[in-house]
Amino acid sequence: LHWGFMETAFAAPWVHHDETKLYDLMKQALETGSMLEVVVGGAPGWSDPWARAFRVRVEHIPAEYRMELYDELGFYIERADVQLARLFRTGARR
Repeated sequence: LHWGFMETAFAAPWVHHDETKLYDLMKQALETGSMLEVVVGGAPGWSDPWARAFRVRVEHIPAEYRMELYDELGFYIERADVQLARLFRTGARR
């Protein structure tokens, strides 16, 4: 939201209430040894919402009872920045 001198960000999920949540996808990826395909940052275009997707791995941090996302170069991905997510399937278009 940008209004005059005020600039504030509001989280707005792109996931419908009946779709699988990011937490559940992360859990599935850990259980199956899969990666996730995610779109991060600004809202994707309607014509091809997966155009800017890239793969991430899910790591379990047992000492802290949490899961984290990291890209293929090892950079941390903030969950709040994920706009779309799905399990990565071998042979899928990248």
